[in-house]
Amino acid sequence: MNKDPKVSNIQIRGLIVSTVIGVGVLSLPNTLTMTMGNKGWVTIILAGILIIPILYIINYIFKINPGKDFFQIGEETFGKIIFKIILIIMMAYFIDFCAYVVRSLGELVEAFLLPTTPIEVIVLSFILATSYLATHEIDVITRGGYFLYPIILLFAGIVILISIPEADFSNLLPLNNIDYSQIPRGLLDSFVSFAGFEMILFALPYVENGKDSTFKSSVYAMAMITAIYVLTYVVCIAHFSVEQLGRQLFPVLQLVKQVDLPGFFLENLDGLIMALWVLVVASTFIPAYFAAGKVISKIFNLKSHKYIILILIPIIYFLALYPRDILQINKILLKPFNILGLMTGVILPLLFLIVILIKKKVKK
Repeated sequence: MNKDPKVSNIQIRGLIVSTVIGVGVLSLPNTLTMTMGNKGWVTIILAGILIIPILYIINYIFKINPGKDFFQIGEETFGKIIFKIILIIMMAYFIDFCAYVVRSLGELVEAFLLPTTPIEVIVLSFILATSYLATHEIDVITRGGYFLYPIILLFAGIVILISIPEADFSNLLPLNNIDYSQIPRGLLDSFVSFAGFEMILFALPYVENGKDSTFKSSVYAMAMITAIYVLTYVVCIAHFSVEQLGRQLFPVLQLVKQVDLPGFFLENLDGLIMALWVLVVASTFIPAYFAAGKVISKIFNLKSHKYIILILIPIIYFLALYPRDILQINKILLKPFNILGLMTGVILPLLFLIVILIKKKVKK
């Protein structure tokens, strides 16, 4: 393993927050409302709590394999052939991740900011602009995430604070009539918006502090993300009825457009929010782009992933533009993303843990 990259615990926190909060935060209120009504905050909290054991497992795997990176541990645990299959699944996940994120960005920028600009130009410009950072190693990626970390908190804080004065929190009532049969579906919808935390698989081997502190930083990051999601969901429900929110594809941006702050010095507040949000999406897209290149380079036993990033530009571009509309985006990009995300973020760490424990018992 290359010993040069160094990552701090606070950068791990920034990486998780910046990677996870992106496209999902804008559409999550709409998705959960259709499933859970005004009780979606329940499944957001449950999803955040359920991810914490996964974070612990990932930290434990690296703790008992000091000095080794994810790819070395994977080959030793599963063998070369099985681990290659796992890497192919991860490759599909991260490429789909990138395509879904950049297409969602294109749709939103075209709808709210640049209505006369072709979506092809928006998508290609964004991919090209982020390619340079994705060619670097994980320490640069984590520093970039840490740099954008306060911007993400600023974005979330502005959206929540400007929404409070006109909020009607009675829309959340009653609090006790939860439909428990819908909780599994709500959990799945919520989990999708937490996708990206698995980036710590690439960063944890290079942490220069203790692994115990890394787990605490990971939990703290997940708590922050959960709090932002819950507050965003609550203010959206407080402004729109359940029926209205179910019809809003991107309720957060629609909320910003409707908010009127007396005496506020900016008339086009939605333009400012969109500008901040493009940076938020970049912090989500770049780590996934890096991960896709890194995984492919390991599949083909290449020393560097830099040239893979360049090869991925047309692949991500054409995959992102293949769906014709929002419905096809959900069918072609989002559904596989959900399945592959569960396999990479949940099933894979559990498989690692099970196989490692079995091998330990066999050795004893």
